Amino acid sequence: MQTVKINAQKEWQVIFNEGAAWRIGVYRPKLRSAGEITELEQHTCPEAFLLLEGNLVMVSKNKEGSLTETRLEPMQMVVFDEPHAGYSPDGTGVAYVVENASFETVYTDVNTGEVTRRVEVKF
Repeated sequence: MQTVKINAQKEWQVIFNEGAAWRIGVYRPKLRSAGEITELEQHTCPEAFLLLEGNLVMVSKNKEGSLTETRLEPMQMVVFDEPHAGYSPDGTGVAYVVENASFETVYTDVNTGEVTRRVEVKF
């Protein structure tokens, strides 16, 4: 058994990495509105979000290029495989996140869709 103290003060904190296939973390968006979002992220794997507390909205872009806002609800998991980013209007939103242990993230400009950077995560 392992016990991990969760510090939901950071924007992103990995709280457990199993090493071979998946890891979990806690996400607290620093942004307060959709208008502050300048780039979206897309992993080479699905990413699951479960609201732990507060008010958290995810912005995602579908294949046609339209932006959608999804307010996370308690006890409802939302899985993203499209470009996405989050914000918390009042700063209270905290989500539990499950993702692969190794993946690449492509960041794109929210307006143009142009790639701004790539980040590879390997365990």
